[in-house]
Amino acid sequence: MRTPSTDTLIDVAVNHGLRIGWHRGGPKAAWRPPRKISLQLGMTDPDTVCALAHELGHFAHGDACGEDQRAEARAWRHAADILIDPEMYRTAELAFGPHPARLAAELGVTTHVIAVWRDAYERTHS
Repeated sequence: MRTPSTDTLIDVAVNHGLRIGWHRGGPKAAWRPPRKISLQLGMTDPDTVCALAHELGHFAHGDACGEDQRAEARAWRHAADILIDPEMYRTAELAFGPHPARLAAELGVTTHVIAVWRDAYERTHS
């Protein structure tokens, strides 16, 4: 299993009736209820896929962007959950060690999503 691509996540969004737009400057991404996600032009692939997965988390949980810290944390956990498969993570860590930047590069995500995934995994598997 591979980390979902931006195109795959855009397909998921469209299948849920969402529109994807693009903007210059400002935040990396924004959930604009009721049916739009806007992504910043020019981001790296990992930044784009992680930002889109995060905004899909806001949509999935009915949260407003930046509503509160709990909503932001929930959206990041959603992103980590849909982007990182535990078996993929395990394989990458066995091959490359625990360094977050190396794992992020291998899995095609940001180091922030690696940290969120690790925290959630440790909480549920300790």
